[in-house]
Amino acid sequence: MSTTSERHAPGHHDRPPIRISVTVNDDRVILSEHQLSGAQIKAAAVKQGADLQIGFQLSVKRGHRFHVVDDDEVITVHEHDEFVAVAADDNS
Repeated sequence: MSTTSERHAPGHHDRPPIRISVTVNDDRVILSEHQLSGAQIKAAAVKQGADLQIGFQLSVKRGHRFHVVDDDEVITVHEHDEFVAVAADDNS
């Protein structure tokens, strides 16, 4: 009698975990995915002690400009991306 064993994709368990270092309001935040929503980025930042609240508006720096990232918008995150999160009524 033979038994079947569970098979995994080759190399699946050999990959190191993803660690993407970004800043949110000048606080270093480590993200573990390349594709994240604005809400997920803010939640990770709050969990890691960054100075913001979940209800803040998130923006990411692309070139010389900041672009708003909605809570439900999924973006590709890159090493050293710079994010700013401000209160929705902050006009600075």
